[in-house]
Amino acid sequence: MEFFLKRYECFEERILQSLKDNVIQHRIKANCGLWLGTLVGLSAILTLLKEDASYSEICLIVGLTGVGLVVSAICLYLKLSTEKVAVRDFQVIYFLPAIITSLLYLLVANKGLLVSVTWGLGIGSLGTWGVLQLMSTFPCCFTIGEATAVMHGCVLFLMSVVTNLPLRYHLPPIHDDDIATVLLQVTMLYVISVCLMSSYFPMFHMTKNFYIMTITLLSIVVLPLMYALLDQNPLTWMFYFILNKKNKIVLIGYWAICLLLGVLVVTYQILLKLPATTSTRKIFHLLAVLVYIPGLIHERVLLYLASGIIMGLFVLLELMRYLKIPPFGEVLQQGFSVFVDEKDNLISMTPLYLFCGLSFPLWMPTNNLTLLALLSGILTVGVGDAAASFVGNKWGFHKWTNSDKSMEGTIACIFSQIGLICLLTFMGYVDNGWLFLRSLLSIVALSFIEAQTNQVDNLALPLLMYVCLTI
Repeated sequence: MEFFLKRYECFEERILQSLKDNVIQHRIKANCGLWLGTLVGLSAILTLLKEDASYSEICLIVGLTGVGLVVSAICLYLKLSTEKVAVRDFQVIYFLPAIITSLLYLLVANKGLLVSVTWGLGIGSLGTWGVLQLMSTFPCCFTIGEATAVMHGCVLFLMSVVTNLPLRYHLPPIHDDDIATVLLQVTMLYVISVCLMSSYFPMFHMTKNFYIMTITLLSIVVLPLMYALLDQNPLTWMFYFILNKKNKIVLIGYWAICLLLGVLVVTYQILLKLPATTSTRKIFHLLAVLVYIPGLIHERVLLYLASGIIMGLFVLLELMRYLKIPPFGEVLQQGFSVFVDEKDNLISMTPLYLFCGLSFPLWMPTNNLTLLALLSGILTVGVGDAAASFVGNKWGFHKWTNSDKSMEGTIACIFSQIGLICLLTFMGYVDNGWLFLRSLLSIVALSFIEAQTNQVDNLALPLLMYVCLTI
């Protein structure tokens, strides 16, 4: 075992040196996290396998894309471990994931040759070369594993869009979850478009031009596109969807209270003009637990729709903070200054990772996930990580070797998650004995990983737990 660990460490050192030689700045004080880079693709594969023979078109494409992404990660890391490589250039080995993915689209999904090759080349390019471009654009913000996971998540989203939206143009969705998917996909495309236009055209950094661009895109492109795809007014549908049940109205009111509490915490910390402690930041983990658990149990589609909308708003607000766009830019920058984590640099990655980690299982294209699988993020970072941080800061006197995490925090991480699962089992929401046992074993294993890894917990732990609970 020691031999393999040393070989792996040498492999990581070669990759870090290759990135350094090519002036790509890796996040400091962190190792490569190569294992994290394969988790998004693996999650997509397991989601498809979970569907058995009843998979939808979008689930099939996402699952096949996952195969290409796993191969992409392996090819990227192998190439980076080669000495004196111009990693920003497109390498021949990157064609391997493109070829494999193209064949899968052609033979399994029965896509045409042109479509299969085009999509395959896109996967091979973005899944490998795109990761390095992301790290170049945002220096010191990512480890290579984190950048791979982020880019691969974006690829899965884009593939779900190109699969779903053309289909919906010919066959408008009927079910609420399908309608919500169309709304969220178009919304996120709108947000991505605003970010890209602001990035490539400095004229949109000016306040007036920025608002003209965002409002024009929304009114002339986004809303008409939604109407064409849904064959109905999207605002009217959303209004009736939210108000057609008393439970939804009550739940939205409850969420509004949680949101208000979060805003008050941020405002109070800004007024103090003091950096937030780790315990203060974990308040948002607790609020996330209070928001997500009732939604997952009672109104899953509503939570799915709300999570996508809030994600889009969060990215837009982060863009406004980065560009210092009034009236929110300055206030958001003050909030960033007091809540900034040591893993944040140019952008607020930690809260983005938290939100994505909590919502990732909900965004996967399947309806066959168990409640525990949907709670992957809640268990690991909403409950476990928060408990570990609180107990570790208060009573963490015994540190793990080569880590600043404490044994007391790890114990708290384990028992807090077990306590939540036992509570859900007692209330009748978990009735599968094998799944219950597997979740307990996963909790113990992931708690020790949480104590040792220097990757971002909010991203790594939910993905790992999702994989463990869907195998």
